Amino acid sequence: MPSLRRIYDRLLRPSRRDRQDKDQDIPVSVAAQKYQNIEANLVHEQLESDQAQKPRPEVPKIEVRKAKIKGDLDEYSQSPSLRSLATTGLWRRDSARSERSRSGSKASSTVPNHWLKDQLYEARIEAPYQPHGFFVPRSVIEELVTVSAVTRDIQAGFPDVDGAEAVRVAENVCGRCRQLYATLACVKKAIDMVLLLEEGITDEDLPFMRKPNNKTKFALLRRNGQPIMAMNPWKDKYLEKFDRIQWWMLAPVFRFNEEIHILDDKTIMPFVPFEPHGNDAAQDQGGYSDVFAVRIHPAHHDFWDSNGNVDDEPLTAVKRLFSADETEFLREATILNAMTLKRHPHLIRLLSTYKHMGKYHLMFPYANANLRKFWDDRPSPEFDANTVLWSLKQMTGIANGLLRIHTYTVSFPLLSAEGGVRMLEEMKLRIQNGEEWYGRHGDIKPENILWFGGDRSGGDPRGVLQIADFGLGRFHGRESRSRVDPESIASSPTYEPPECKLQRPVSRAYDMWGLGCLYLEFITWLLRGSAEIEVFSEFRGREATATGINDDNFFTIHVEADGKHAVVRNEVVLWTRQLHTHEKCSELIHDLLHLVMRELLVTDNRRRCNASFLFQQLHYILMRAEADETYMLTPAPYPVRPDDATFSGQSIKPSFSNASSAKTSQVAPRKTKIPTQDMAPAPESLPGDSVSRDKFATEFGGRNERHNTWPLGIR
Repeated sequence: MPSLRRIYDRLLRPSRRDRQDKDQDIPVSVAAQKYQNIEANLVHEQLESDQAQKPRPEVPKIEVRKAKIKGDLDEYSQSPSLRSLATTGLWRRDSARSERSRSGSKASSTVPNHWLKDQLYEARIEAPYQPHGFFVPRSVIEELVTVSAVTRDIQAGFPDVDGAEAVRVAENVCGRCRQLYATLACVKKAIDMVLLLEEGITDEDLPFMRKPNNKTKFALLRRNGQPIMAMNPWKDKYLEKFDRIQWWMLAPVFRFNEEIHILDDKTIMPFVPFEPHGNDAAQDQGGYSDVFAVRIHPAHHDFWDSNGNVDDEPLTAVKRLFSADETEFLREATILNAMTLKRHPHLIRLLSTYKHMGKYHLMFPYANANLRKFWDDRPSPEFDANTVLWSLKQMTGIANGLLRIHTYTVSFPLLSAEGGVRMLEEMKLRIQNGEEWYGRHGDIKPENILWFGGDRSGGDPRGVLQIADFGLGRFHGRESRSRVDPESIASSPTYEPPECKLQRPVSRAYDMWGLGCLYLEFITWLLRGSAEIEVFSEFRGREATATGINDDNFFTIHVEADGKHAVVRNEVVLWTRQLHTHEKCSELIHDLLHLVMRELLVTDNRRRCNASFLFQQLHYILMRAEADETYMLTPAPYPVRPDDATFSGQSIKPSFSNASSAKTSQVAPRKTKIPTQDMAPAPESLPGDSVSRDKFATEFGGRNERHNTWPLGIR
């Protein structure tokens, strides 16, 4: 039995001699007809030899088949050296078609690849965000395009080919050309796979690109711009169909912590439809980016273990940046990658990145809720050991996660001290000298703290809180708003520190103020429930005369003879006093409130504590709470002060229903001394590059003096 190569060579020789002997001015149509006649005669000769060895009932009329060959060989008259394979395949296919049309016999069983085309069509999935955009999962292609299946196709199309030769070609196809073979099968051109292999074309050459401004015909090229000789004889309808269907097979596979995927605009994303529950389908949009939920087919990522069931696949959050600036993207992605590699339990993990339709995208695990929604879904928490300990652990973990960000040094400056970001009031957000080399968050608020429950909770049945939406040097609360019309902004920058309005340089202390605001709301939720957080906002809120927006900042700007000064808003101070007098308030809550007011909500950013000090203090409180339930839970409210009802000349109506009963309490304010960093060694979980409070009293620009630890006045 002759091999494929011997058949190819035998058919090729006459055409080569003919090209050498004949003049160059012979019309192409005449030459093509001559090559067709030569090939038809060779095929006829081969068929007669086959009949002599083994009569075939399906070849009764040689004349009809010869005529059919002449009718369809125009497509293959210019094919490369593997021309015989295509020619024989066409003859088999067309003779089967003509036989079927004449007698209705079972000749269709001899047509290769039709079963593959049907199954690929049935397996395709329409991407939810790309109407009429289909993809075939990679797992389906691997299941269908196998060595045995391709071998059967080859032998069905070329009965004279040696079995070992068919297996060799099939192994080559399955090793390097599965996507290409599947595409060819869908356009009924799988027979040309060997011709493409002869040119060295594999899946690595996909997608084939259309040649621009080609006025003669629809032409496809390899990605490097080289022509594809095997496709020269194809009619436009096949080329156009291939150009469309190839994208079905090219949905990307995302792998954890790999380089960014630069995707063609025609790429079909491997997202599958899902039935949203609650806010799963909601799209969160800000001035800088938007976030939407997707379900990635399990065959197209390796982010977590999967059972292969699409319906059980966890959702993924995709953050789409509005800016197409690569520098902006790198600022966002660099610190995310660095923090992800450290696998901190309280920092969101960056799964993968890609660029599609001119926009940069970042992929994260999809959270069950943000902290705001977590509070709202639990409007009246139990003040018990489980709830208080979990809350304290999360506050401590968030402080440690922020410390990781603050101690990360970058390889290029983020924003120079001279540069700035345009702000709503035509101010400039300037970076303090030296701070451009350190990571920071810039938008600490409950919406950027995500809650993960279930399997992604790290083993804690109550779940885990993680810091999200952090980048390099971007102060989202201001910069993102500079990209939109100020009149479209529906809220004020609630958690923004006073140095912004005072037009002073900002630093990592920016984040510490925001964390203080968040912790104060966290304590409010623990004692009073989620509804009181909104009451607190209204209680301290003031309508800005210039914009009409409710200004619920935690500070107030006073204009005096020597300039502008910021003070903690009176209502914030009074609210904290009321929390101290709450009937559930324990010694632990007192210590947390003191820590917030004396170390975080400090208007002078030079005297605000750093993340290292905050983490150590919270870690000490946590250890004491775990060892002493009385300290953690036993009520010890402060007595109500006479001036709590009237503060700074303003009539105040406390929102607490227990405020009057708290007046009878005779418990005096404590003066518990929380150890300084000199007194308490850093726990093992503290990063090794953290520093003591005293050594870096000037870390945020303060004077070189000893900074008091809280309570104030106690060293």
